[in-house]
Amino acid sequence: MRSSPSQAGGSGSDYYMKFLSSPEYRESRLRKAAVLATIMGDEIRAAAVVGDVGSGTGLLKGELERICGRRILGFEVDPGIPIERRRTCVADGARLPVSDASFDFLILNHVYEHVNEPRKLFAEVLRVLKPGGQAYVTAGSRWAIVEPHYRLPFLSWLPTGLADRYVRGTGRGRDYSGIRFLGYGPLRRTMDVPGLQAADITERAIRSALEWGAGRSWRPLWGLLSRLPAGARKRILRWGPQWFFLLTRRD
Repeated sequence: MRSSPSQAGGSGSDYYMKFLSSPEYRESRLRKAAVLATIMGDEIRAAAVVGDVGSGTGLLKGELERICGRRILGFEVDPGIPIERRRTCVADGARLPVSDASFDFLILNHVYEHVNEPRKLFAEVLRVLKPGGQAYVTAGSRWAIVEPHYRLPFLSWLPTGLADRYVRGTGRGRDYSGIRFLGYGPLRRTMDVPGLQAADITERAIRSALEWGAGRSWRPLWGLLSRLPAGARKRILRWGPQWFFLLTRRD
């Protein structure tokens, strides 16, 4: 159900595939793990069984294990992607090879855009979470100015054909297949699976990241936003480049 990144670009010259093996990417995963631990560390440490759906290279998972002292089982559909392979299973995120109600806590870090039918991904989250279990979701926006995989302005805004030509014309890859971002409203409707309660924790995540020391260039902007009424601030954040959600399985 999830597209393979190595197949999406189609060749060894693909910008995204090269980026996954770069020192810059490794450093970004270590920073992201530290921020994630700041936001969700207590929940991860309290969970008996933790999973990382779409664990990719495994670098984030491995660093989270080190920080939180908790073993995490990773699932990645593309066997050619993982660098850190310990406790990683090759599996489709929408069809996990585990029993119902297996996990207390799940991590879905920028996964939905790689899935052909993301609603099935969230239905699978419901299936494998224990009652009361939670899933942390980091989700990128279709309307982000710079697309995060190929680092091209407005790439995710374009229809498929134009996006393919854009990627090909800039020499970043053969096409833009296997990646499809959504806007805030469509994503919330996609996560609206009966039995799952979705809470937008974007503000909590931003505050935690800034307290940790990440995103310093955003601090002045957040200082302005934090002075606005809560309702106005929430509406503005819906047009931000990414969002953070906490999904809870209701009993």
